[in-house]
Amino acid sequence: MRLLPSDLYRRCFAAWLLAPLLAGHAAAQLQSAPPLSVPSALSLASEPAVLAKAALGAERGTLVVGTLRNGQAAYGAAYNPEPPSTPRPIAANSAEQPMFEIGSVTKVFTGLLLAQAVERGDLKLDDTVGKLLEGKADGKVEGLAPAVASVTLRQLVTHTGCMPVMADGVTGGAPLAEQFRSFDRPMFWAALARIRLTAAAPPCEAAYSNFGMALLGQLLAEHYKTSWGELVRARITEPLGMNDTVIPLGDKASRMAPAFAGDRRQPLFDMQAYAPASALRSTAADMMTFSRAILAGAGGPLGPAAARMLTPLARYEGAEIGYAVMVRGPEGGRRTYWHAGLTEGYRTLWLLAPDTGEALVVLSSNARAPMQPVMLAIGKSRYPVSSVEVPIDPARLDDYKGEFRVSRTKVLVFTVRSGKLLVRETGRGYNALTPTGTDRFAVTAIGAQLVFRRDERNAVVGVTLAQGGSQLEARRTGEATSVQQE
Repeated sequence: MRLLPSDLYRRCFAAWLLAPLLAGHAAAQLQSAPPLSVPSALSLASEPAVLAKAALGAERGTLVVGTLRNGQAAYGAAYNPEPPSTPRPIAANSAEQPMFEIGSVTKVFTGLLLAQAVERGDLKLDDTVGKLLEGKADGKVEGLAPAVASVTLRQLVTHTGCMPVMADGVTGGAPLAEQFRSFDRPMFWAALARIRLTAAAPPCEAAYSNFGMALLGQLLAEHYKTSWGELVRARITEPLGMNDTVIPLGDKASRMAPAFAGDRRQPLFDMQAYAPASALRSTAADMMTFSRAILAGAGGPLGPAAARMLTPLARYEGAEIGYAVMVRGPEGGRRTYWHAGLTEGYRTLWLLAPDTGEALVVLSSNARAPMQPVMLAIGKSRYPVSSVEVPIDPARLDDYKGEFRVSRTKVLVFTVRSGKLLVRETGRGYNALTPTGTDRFAVTAIGAQLVFRRDERNAVVGVTLAQGGSQLEARRTGEATSVQQE
């Protein structure tokens, strides 16, 4: 549940999670409607316009929220600046709604295309890059490294293929939009021949890769002798009537909500080879149509591929991942399926809650829209943790002091100050913990729970962190260092 650093985020369209791990306490056609206030508690049951106002905050631009509840879709929007600055409902007709880049939510469509191919028996999850490129791509890929050739479709769709974030033809520096616009398929295949994996051989611990997802989409296109965009149109958007989910805008260009990053206008992201990772534009109404089709499962318009798409295939960031769909929550319990997107000027969230039949779509035309408080609230409402304080002897707090390693790059540091146990994550500030039971603590503001583990000698040797339906394990690796007064 962490957020990547903002600069890498901007470059990589990395998956935006429901809530950052141990984050600080930060918090179309219009119809007339009375002003709405933003309540302190938000959930999937909140009015769309209320969610829109909270998710846009004071940033410029347009933000549209679509919700599905009890079978009924509703939409609301917030606009800044626009006096009077009040959220309001908007029309449900997709053709009357503004359009947005959906960024990495595009990957969900690539995942669905793979689920359809597997369901039809055209491809297998264990098919490799090398096998699929034999005689394909017009011989453009020569000298493919054996380790790269061994990467499977399963690994590409779950980010476990040891692929780098980007190819060497897209550096992430300015002008980023022009790099994506000019990076075509011949350049893509040439870059694949030069790719070096992040480890000796797959599979790897899941690590987000735009290049890997783009490769998956291009392999699908090569297999069916067409383009990725045509596959999306023929197999998803046209059958579902999603007429406003497109790559080239054509006569729809005037409907794009103007893009911002803070107060600065941003260009649109036109993509060629990276299209399967982040190229789609859409509306809240179209994305709600897509959501209904997935929630309908095998009996819906997408058939068994809709159910297959949500099937967990690998571990990802303390939770699971299906066909490019992030999965939160316990097996057989309350599960949440989602993906997020970020481009230079747009921020997006798509979320399904099949247990309640709910769906959420958030489309913003500002890359800095503060969606985080909304996502924290939703995560807390779906996966509540106890916040009732249980008194603890301050002398026992020293048991928990120390460093606990979650992964190669993430460490949790616990220390004691003024009779309180505090924790910080790598690169973040300290948070005070509330004791809620034996060896149990909570960061109540973000709905996180920490449970310490002891060995046979009763020494604390590890900690489990649960938040928003995910669970991370950390083992003790050292004693705490001194804490500077903040």
